[in-house]
Amino acid sequence: MPTVAFATLGCKVNQQETDAMRVLFEEAGYQVVPFEDAADAYVVNTCTVTQVSDKKSRQMISRAHEHNPGGVIAVVGCYAQRAPEEVKALPGVRLIIGTQHRDRIVELIAEERANAVEDIRRARAFERLPVVTHGSRTRAQLKIQDGCDRYCSYCIIPYARGPVRSKPLGEIGEELALLGGAGVGEVVLTGIHLMSYGKDLPGAPRLTDIAALGAATPGVGRIRLGSLEPAMVDEAFVNALAALPADKLCRQFHLSLQSGSNAVLARMNRRYTPDGYVRAAALLRAAFPGCALTTDVIAGFPGETEEEHQETLAFAKRMAFARVHVFPYSVRSGTKAAEMPGQLPKAEKERRARELIALGKRLEEAYLRAQTGTAQLVLAEECGEGFCEGYAGNYIRVRYPGAFTEGLRRVRVTGIEGETALGEPI
Repeated sequence: MPTVAFATLGCKVNQQETDAMRVLFEEAGYQVVPFEDAADAYVVNTCTVTQVSDKKSRQMISRAHEHNPGGVIAVVGCYAQRAPEEVKALPGVRLIIGTQHRDRIVELIAEERANAVEDIRRARAFERLPVVTHGSRTRAQLKIQDGCDRYCSYCIIPYARGPVRSKPLGEIGEELALLGGAGVGEVVLTGIHLMSYGKDLPGAPRLTDIAALGAATPGVGRIRLGSLEPAMVDEAFVNALAALPADKLCRQFHLSLQSGSNAVLARMNRRYTPDGYVRAAALLRAAFPGCALTTDVIAGFPGETEEEHQETLAFAKRMAFARVHVFPYSVRSGTKAAEMPGQLPKAEKERRARELIALGKRLEEAYLRAQTGTAQLVLAEECGEGFCEGYAGNYIRVRYPGAFTEGLRRVRVTGIEGETALGEPI
């Protein structure tokens, strides 16, 4: 039996795509083995969001070659799409796919085709990969959208992922039914620009339609939304979510920020202001009291002054985020920001990132402490002798005594231990 190993870098969409490719290989008779083993084939699903992502992608490709110099290395994903010639020069690479044709990966490996990368700008159809129903019965990723047309000045992803493509509503309904039948407790709706879902489809269905469909699907415990666009969070969007059954939607909303400075947001081409962000956050918090707002922030964008950096720190503190993901600005050749004046030294970007990370940790601790006494629905993911641990709907990790039970368990938070909440089943 031929063997295959996988390595995934980057976002949740990449992870879902890797899981789907794993199904394709299993259906073709391959045995999946750990990446460190000497496999017949290696699939490296790459990321290119930062220079560090590129470097890590190259390192994983090199590691695959070290594990088995005679193995077939197939490189897929955003870095492969953006820089196929760089990938081609790495030892052992036999197939480069990029962000299309992953549904044909087994066939392409058999053909020993060297380069299947095509101009992603011409992509129009949503790539159909199998839904993953086996493995973990707790959480499943469901990719419903690909591509982005926002063209933020710092971001290379529209060039690596292409235009907006959405999975048809009917296909999503069928896949949700499969996941519900498999007893998946939580379905995470993912996409490259999730809130653009449906704009390319007849009738223009919205993300809220998918959330409602998931909430009504027998067997699906609850729905969690991926990253949201602040400029697109309006009253209609929030009201549609608030109309869902209370236990069916996770009370955690990832509202991308990137900067708390109006001037920096304008240079980023983010299409909203700090005041607009506040309005979007207020709508969510009014409809879902106690919900967790999580976010992303970029430190050291070109031209960012110390005053603008301080604006972001003050804004993040004001917003009382439950979690903050911080990234030092990374130059991406081909983007407008790469040509902007005022590129900051690496040391300065890293200093500002450290300050934001430290604030984010304090905010996360404060949100976690505030959960004491609240009742949470927890999805058990890890159980030991006499205890279980899993994530609540607001994405705090909760440990409680008891044996594993499938589905959601209502738990009252009684205290905090490090980064974990302690609780008692209700």
